[in-house]
Amino acid sequence: MNIRFARINEIEEIRVLIELSTSNLQAGFYRSEIIGEALELVSGIKKMVIERKLFIAEVSGSIVAIGGYKHLQGSNEAELKAFFVHPGHARQGVASEILNKCVAQLKLEKVKRLFLVATLAGEPFYIKHGFKESNRESVTLSSGSKFEVVHMKKTL
Repeated sequence: MNIRFARINEIEEIRVLIELSTSNLQAGFYRSEIIGEALELVSGIKKMVIERKLFIAEVSGSIVAIGGYKHLQGSNEAELKAFFVHPGHARQGVASEILNKCVAQLKLEKVKRLFLVATLAGEPFYIKHGFKESNRESVTLSSGSKFEVVHMKKTL
């Protein structure tokens, strides 16, 4: 497995991975029609790629996971974003490797606090890595449907 920054020419492959990941790994937590609708909440991928803030895990030339961050300018906080894993590589430590890479990079940037918005499926992963729930929220999607998320934080 190779972990590196994503490249702009990989945007389409990343989009396919996100759809595959959500449709499979979110299935036990949300209704299927809500999962597709909630993809509207995924934003900023292209910008993260351009700014070299999105990592990918690559196995045999294929992207099997992504994850990145957004450093809040003028602060010592950063938001973790866009963590998605191919269903065939779930629960094998790939997302943990990307998370560790993000944390190492953010420590170099003097970040002291991390926060994120987790799906119900992702919540156990982040708890395992020391994140604590700050609150839960039902986000209203453009269709009017509700999508439950968990706001989490961690001090480095």
